[in-house]
Amino acid sequence: MITAVDTNVLLALLYEDEHANKSEVELRRVYREGRVVITPLVYAELTADGHFDTTSELDQFLEDFSIQLVEPSREALFRAGEQFQQYTVRRPDGLQCPSCGTKQTVRCEECSEDLAPRQHIASDFVIGGHATVDGDALVSFDNAFYETYFPALTVYPK
Repeated sequence: MITAVDTNVLLALLYEDEHANKSEVELRRVYREGRVVITPLVYAELTADGHFDTTSELDQFLEDFSIQLVEPSREALFRAGEQFQQYTVRRPDGLQCPSCGTKQTVRCEECSEDLAPRQHIASDFVIGGHATVDGDALVSFDNAFYETYFPALTVYPK
């Protein structure tokens, strides 16, 4: 079994947030079932967080959890692109009422910018595409997103 890991799971461990215990339990569990992997995008996102000063520090962190860095296949990248394209078509502009469908603009009280729903980026889709095509499961705390765009993917924790 190959289980991919989303960045949010590893950040939970680094910052010992409310998901830290679940992260550790899930990583230990999936390790007993097979390989645990991340894509280069997860590696880059961890680097961008600024918690690690050198590649050797980040590599040691991953080694401590027996996590391997692997390249996604072309098929996985293609699947990611297909789903990202679907997302960009479906993504609403602004905010929309779930009951009546009225679209609204809401401004930030601090800076006066228009607020928008959380935006996913291409790396989210590469992580999902890789887990779906090249792996068997994904550990993530963004279950609803992955279940929407990669419904065949098993996402832990459930």
